[in-house]
Amino acid sequence: MKEFLQGRRFGFAPRSQLGGVAVGLGIGATLLDLMSWFQWGARSTNGLVVGAQWLVVATAIVAALAALAALAETRDLGEVDTQLGRLDLAAAVLATVLYAASAALRTGELNAAGASPAPLLLAVGGLVVLLVDIVVSANLYAAREWEELEEEIVPERHRRRRAAAR
Repeated sequence: MKEFLQGRRFGFAPRSQLGGVAVGLGIGATLLDLMSWFQWGARSTNGLVVGAQWLVVATAIVAALAALAALAETRDLGEVDTQLGRLDLAAAVLATVLYAASAALRTGELNAAGASPAPLLLAVGGLVVLLVDIVVSANLYAAREWEELEEEIVPERHRRRRAAAR
């Protein structure tokens, strides 16, 4: 699992990409919130509120995955990058908490015309934390290189069939 979260099988660290996906989802949720607040493009903003709720939940999930990947990465960082790794981990956990709190507060007001100020401000705060976090994680993990993985030796099966075919 650690190799998967560190991206050794992919050839790159997925931590910064997870942060980018979380930022995109967070921007989408913020835009839907603003559209429902100012009634841009719709008379009934109920669909925008429900869409923003789902985007906030998705952002919390992706931010949690990013926090797990950051935790896996911080264990293998050198002494120079340890402080940045801890900052990355703390920011990913904080963004997860902010978006989860925003999602929890939104669940009771899905029939409202727009999100109340508390979930909206929590989501905007989470977006600011994610924007800072993606810069830190991109600088920290973008140039990461690993040693080449050894190829697994696969034993040949059915030697009799191959010998008989010759």
